Amino acid sequence: MTSKEGTLLLSLRAIRDSLLVPVVPQIQVTLGCNFGCSYCFQDHRSREMIDPGIAALILAKCARYNGARLRRSGRATVEVYWHGGEPLLAGLEFFREMLRVQAGFPGVSFCNHLQTNGSLLSDDLAQFLVEQRFQIGFSLDGSPEINDRQRRMKGAGESAFEATWRGIQNFRRYVPNGRVPVIAVITRESVTRPKELYAFFKELGAQVQLDIYDLRCADLRSGRGSVLFHQAPAQDEIRDFLIELFDLWFHDPERRVDFKELQDELDGVLKPVRYFPNPLHKKRCHLGRTIFDPKGVVFACDQYVNDPATAIGDIRRDSVAAIMRRKAAEWDRVKRVIRRSPVAMACQTCEWGSSCRGGCLTCLKYNSMLLDARAKGLPDDHWPMASVAEPLRQLAGETYYCDALRALRDHIRREVRRELAKDDGR
Repeated sequence: MTSKEGTLLLSLRAIRDSLLVPVVPQIQVTLGCNFGCSYCFQDHRSREMIDPGIAALILAKCARYNGARLRRSGRATVEVYWHGGEPLLAGLEFFREMLRVQAGFPGVSFCNHLQTNGSLLSDDLAQFLVEQRFQIGFSLDGSPEINDRQRRMKGAGESAFEATWRGIQNFRRYVPNGRVPVIAVITRESVTRPKELYAFFKELGAQVQLDIYDLRCADLRSGRGSVLFHQAPAQDEIRDFLIELFDLWFHDPERRVDFKELQDELDGVLKPVRYFPNPLHKKRCHLGRTIFDPKGVVFACDQYVNDPATAIGDIRRDSVAAIMRRKAAEWDRVKRVIRRSPVAMACQTCEWGSSCRGGCLTCLKYNSMLLDARAKGLPDDHWPMASVAEPLRQLAGETYYCDALRALRDHIRREVRRELAKDDGR
């Protein structure tokens, strides 16, 4: 078998295997938002809301797709992520209607997730979502002073923190003893304040997902060149932040706050053969996670929703199987082009390379080449003939923060050994 034939065989296997992966729909209920956060990558000028009929079609096609391929013990599962913009702009009746649609598939279990800034979470909405077992996540970056530096309400005198806090209090009425689920974006505004962040989230009793600000496709379109990293913390800043945050959490006997990624990093050190299901960077790279915009147009990543030319289908005319095949084929091509040289991607020689699964640089390099191809007048499918932007060319890992993550994992290993040695000495 020639090298070319071997590559083709691997590609065909990747596409075949993709059809065994359940689709995980992320439904952008609207691209509109009542917040204007400094780091957001979406264009929120449109207030268009998804038509309930399109949302119902997405649910129906995904239910049938997963049901036909992945039914076990008589039931299949569809994990649905309701996103935006701000999905609660759709209102309570919209989500009631979506549950009625889901009830029409008695052989399928739906697990609904909803990410919100919380400002529109009224008491009625909170009661409904909790009773219907929606997994709610609040976007909150920390204390008022930290949060409101980068998260702002549009056209209102109220601070973003106050608006989100009001929604969290409504949520807590119906989950009085539970953790408050939070996604916190870490930027240059907060990276030097791990103690303050830890104390705040501990007092809140939060379950925190860390979203460390990396690069965005929007940055590639801005022409900023060398200032591409204007909000991304430096390598050493993230290294020091993660290590200090881990120590605060790991050595705190009260453990009144959870950091899912830190727990996974700890598990990864204790059981290195398992991969990291929740890497510290960009969890949307799972092959099944598929983005549906308010019109039903489909994207491989929500960073692409501002660029219709990167769409991989339309739920109004395409089957989920066709969309997933197209996604797998394009992702396989991206990997083969971008990762063809060990110099381009360092994962092959990294101790954690087979387990980390984190990062967005492969896709960002692809996006950079796509934009360069367009600038040169080439068709989109000729992007492999284009060049990677210089700031990205210098990065060899799967994330800008590979060195910081390696330092964190080495530190965790030392801390675990130190604790085990204390136990042995007792």
